[in-house]
Amino acid sequence: MSLFGWPFRAKPSEREAEQSRLHAPSTQTASRSHNAARREILQLALRESLQRHGIPTSWITADALAATSRHSEVGLHWRLAIRHWDPRLMLHGVALQHSLVNRVLMYEPSAHDWLLGISWQFVLPDESVCPAMPHPGSWTADPPPALEPSAALLPGGSADVIAGPVRIREDGVESDLERLMAVRDADFKGNAEPGFEATQRMFVKTQPSDL
Repeated sequence: MSLFGWPFRAKPSEREAEQSRLHAPSTQTASRSHNAARREILQLALRESLQRHGIPTSWITADALAATSRHSEVGLHWRLAIRHWDPRLMLHGVALQHSLVNRVLMYEPSAHDWLLGISWQFVLPDESVCPAMPHPGSWTADPPPALEPSAALLPGGSADVIAGPVRIREDGVESDLERLMAVRDADFKGNAEPGFEATQRMFVKTQPSDL
């Protein structure tokens, strides 16, 4: 439209204005209804994802906030609040976020159109349990070398079941048994009756003792 034409643009009629006013509340009501259903989907996806991965549901809560994108798209922003400190949540945070998004898409494939963003927030009852910031140079330093298992240690725990046949030898018991056999043979040779072979097996002579 030219600069000279805009003052003379015709104003909308009263009927068109009335229709616009009547249509606006119905659009807002439908939008609120859609957002309510989407908030339930987000809550369900969060609860089931945490249960699936074994994370207590009280550790992470969420809010679904109405948002508008830079392209004027209207939808929801998912704000996740960490309420319990555990370093594993930081280590596996990316994988957990992927799991949450996949769960939402399973319930609502069109979530790409209205889920405009995800953010994380720390809401901890006691922040003293969290570690302090490390030395500035530690962020760009080479990571420490991985510890290699000791050669003296066998794989597995000390309570592992021993595999394969095992022969346990008690050297002290075996030597005592050989000594007793030698004494028996010597005694047998010295006290054998004529006609008996020296190699014949017999019991060692013993004296009865009182019980």
